[in-house]
Amino acid sequence: MQPNERKLYVQILGQVLIADGALSDAERTYLDGVMDALQMSADERRAAFAGISVDSPIEERVAGLGASARDRLRGELARAVDGGDETAILERVRAALA
Repeated sequence: MQPNERKLYVQILGQVLIADGALSDAERTYLDGVMDALQMSADERRAAFAGISVDSPIEERVAGLGASARDRLRGELARAVDGGDETAILERVRAALA
């Protein structure tokens, strides 16, 4: 993944995870693991976190991902979300991936 795709990828996951109004310690640990797997630098991590907002146009972010990043995101969403308040935004992301 290119740097901008990595940032968008983490921002999408972060936006899904904060849909319930907060990023729990477990969710933060999960995102840290994703960023580790993506080999993101400290600057990339800061930029990704700075752009996480529940009000961001998530469909536009998904549109900014290439095919391989989209495929990876499909699998990642299943691991990241346990239902609850994230269900509505998760459906928006899945629709944008279709």
